[in-house]
Amino acid sequence: MNEAQIDALDADDEFYMDLGSGIWLMDNHKWAFYIWHKHQAESGIEKFSLVHADYHWDGGNDFHESPEKLEELLRADDDELFGLIREELFIRWDSFISPAILRGFIDEVHFYCKQGDEYDVGLDEELLERAGTKQFIHDDARDLSIQTFSSPLIFDLCLDLFNKSKRWYESDIWPDREVREFLDITRPLVRQAVLVTVSLSFGYSGTVEDTRRLAKLVLPMLKQWRR
Repeated sequence: MNEAQIDALDADDEFYMDLGSGIWLMDNHKWAFYIWHKHQAESGIEKFSLVHADYHWDGGNDFHESPEKLEELLRADDDELFGLIREELFIRWDSFISPAILRGFIDEVHFYCKQGDEYDVGLDEELLERAGTKQFIHDDARDLSIQTFSSPLIFDLCLDLFNKSKRWYESDIWPDREVREFLDITRPLVRQAVLVTVSLSFGYSGTVEDTRRLAKLVLPMLKQWRR
């Protein structure tokens, strides 16, 4: 994806794109679940470890009180999963990790998030116990970067990690130097991952121009390390 294509990007809940080298770009983070599912089905990998680097925890489980929808999720084929995601009632931008755990292909989740503990931190313990999945909370990027993982790794990044503002379409963006420093620290994870998913998250990642600028900064670094 070149700079002209990035300049054309805007908020779009239906947008997701294969950038090559195992990198997928989307706006709405919900599509990460679908991409993980597709990769799991096509690769035959039974379980993944997940690194989720994001401002938000995104740990919601919207199937918790909906046993009928949970059953639908568990038996859904590829087309049915696609429909559930497009429906956006139970799999949304902040509730896409739990469905992957419920489907049984995530065995551990490593969170690096800035949302703080005023919200529910990470994932619900009942969900983790049900699936036999472990979670780890990291406050330090260097600590995250030296972890060993029980299964092949998915590296999941949201560009709103780099926005300190909590207000919609407002920006308090990290300096470019700090963005590059974080990415450089986590470079070993990017390189070893079998899959990298990146969400633009227009609105959460600052102004439209902020989001495009972050994409221009981040995507070339990821592509270079994945070659």
